[in-house]
Amino acid sequence: MVSTTQSTASKPKPAQSGIVRQYLLAYNAVNFFLWSTLTFRTLRLLINQAIENSLGFDVPAIFAETYTPLLQVTQSLALLEILHSLIGFVRAPLFTTALQVASRIFLVWGVLYPFNENIIGSDNIGEYAYLGCLLAWGVTECVRYGFFVMQVNGGIETVPSWWQWMRYNLFYVLYPIGISSECILSVRALPNAEQLHPVYWWFIVVVLGIYVPGSYMLYTHMIRQRRKSSKAKKDQ
Repeated sequence: MVSTTQSTASKPKPAQSGIVRQYLLAYNAVNFFLWSTLTFRTLRLLINQAIENSLGFDVPAIFAETYTPLLQVTQSLALLEILHSLIGFVRAPLFTTALQVASRIFLVWGVLYPFNENIIGSDNIGEYAYLGCLLAWGVTECVRYGFFVMQVNGGIETVPSWWQWMRYNLFYVLYPIGISSECILSVRALPNAEQLHPVYWWFIVVVLGIYVPGSYMLYTHMIRQRRKSSKAKKDQ
């Protein structure tokens, strides 16, 4: 799922030490760098392929340059966000944080890792769903982690208004792209999951069932955060 963690997700509590603040600043900066690298690499490959080949995109080549190890490492770092919420480093709600991180980990390690050869290179719909995930996740996370870097470093007042606008508005478009791409990849993995083991097939089916209420909850959560942000600006 496209990340919808509220603006305080990587902002330390006021009473916390400078060490925690510096750690969160470094954590967000590393994530911003990694997601920026992944996103620009994807865009560069797409542009180069569009110039060199008018017949379509070579998604297997894009997958080879983005999935291992870049996407695996970059997305796996998000597991620390659950820990940050659990131990009180940040004020993000634990349940929504765990839900959105788990959905991404499931896609990266539970779908793409075991079944990429069956989806990438042999399934056009699955290939474009992978691109949809890369771009929706990438743009979302570049904006989100960039926002957190500025917020942790100097406070919300140091974040440019146009960056705040992206933080609280781009999700209207990026979230549907991301969630639909994730669902497509999961559905495309079902035949091979059944061959691997019937239990794994049911596992993916259950996850898909969770996507419906989970995506609605996260989407409406971000809409509420947008309203809070807009109200805070009006009250200033």
